[in-house]
Amino acid sequence: MITNEFWLDRWKNGRIGFHQEGVNPKLIEFWPILPKGSHILVPLCGKSNDMIWLAEQGYRVTGVEISSLAVIQFLGDNDLAYDTHQEGELKIHTVHGLPLRIVEGDYFQFSETEFDACYDRAAMVAMPESRRADYVTHTLNRLTATACILLISLHYDGDKQCPPFSIEEQSIPLLWGVDIQKIASENLALTNPQYKEQGHSIFEESVWRLQP
Repeated sequence: MITNEFWLDRWKNGRIGFHQEGVNPKLIEFWPILPKGSHILVPLCGKSNDMIWLAEQGYRVTGVEISSLAVIQFLGDNDLAYDTHQEGELKIHTVHGLPLRIVEGDYFQFSETEFDACYDRAAMVAMPESRRADYVTHTLNRLTATACILLISLHYDGDKQCPPFSIEEQSIPLLWGVDIQKIASENLALTNPQYKEQGHSIFEESVWRLQP
């Protein structure tokens, strides 16, 4: 069972192979042009530097992350000064000098709304199938009716039973709505030896965008 404790343990033991050091090139290539000051939600953000890139484009960025270790490492690695205050079960870390906040706590307890866009690189694929619909519904409820979404999903062969999970392509529009479009895909098993070594002949990373 994938629980909050599972992820806290992964961070505690440094088992964070899902973390990418640089800015995701697919974010840079496919992020929609939005008005400066648009409020961007980054669920299950970890310590992703994608948030720095989004903030530097002039967007207001809110990441949500359950692991205090991830939050501390993100703020420390980027040498960011910040203030912290508590709101119920959540800690809000507001960065100085960048339009960026990290909300520390359970994403399902995060209730702010009216976000103009959502960036999901590694959140939905972290959700087991039993929680996936709840995650998408909770996320959509955080967004405005005209919000943009940039989503990265994975589909691979084999019976791997741990994150990142494989998601059937046809389920994406069923979960996010028929307006979401696949705009790029790449079979990483053809270009990255680690996936072949894991026994995959297909390890497809797809980029989806909803842009009303």
